[in-house]
Amino acid sequence: MPKRVFLDSNIFLNFLLKEEGFYEGTKHLLTQIEKGDMEGITTIINIMEILAVLRKRAKTRDSEIIKDVEKIGEIKNLEIIIPNEIHIAQAFEIQKKTKLLPIDAILISTARDFSEVFISRDNELKKRASGFISITEPEDL
Repeated sequence: MPKRVFLDSNIFLNFLLKEEGFYEGTKHLLTQIEKGDMEGITTIINIMEILAVLRKRAKTRDSEIIKDVEKIGEIKNLEIIIPNEIHIAQAFEIQKKTKLLPIDAILISTARDFSEVFISRDNELKKRASGFISITEPEDL
């Protein structure tokens, strides 16, 4: 059974914005997921966050931005999860122990249920949440 990895919003943004120094590692990870070497997991919250960031940063029309974000849902072997009330309740406990932002606590709670490792470039999240789930960057997998 392939390893299940949770992808944080910044991973998709590295790819969509072709961010120097991060694009190649992210592209390789997404290719591994598409080939079925790994199973990818993310949440609808991540998708919404990606849309918000692209709307702020991108210089293209909104319809193009939406199209790009919707393409994430077409990535083979990537599942988009909707966190439930249990994840939110668990997130509150995680937040109390780690001082994570509410959204990050929900993502960690959800990732724990659906994946083995959390992929992120968010150093603050890595530092605070590493006691709850293994956290790494695409290049370190």
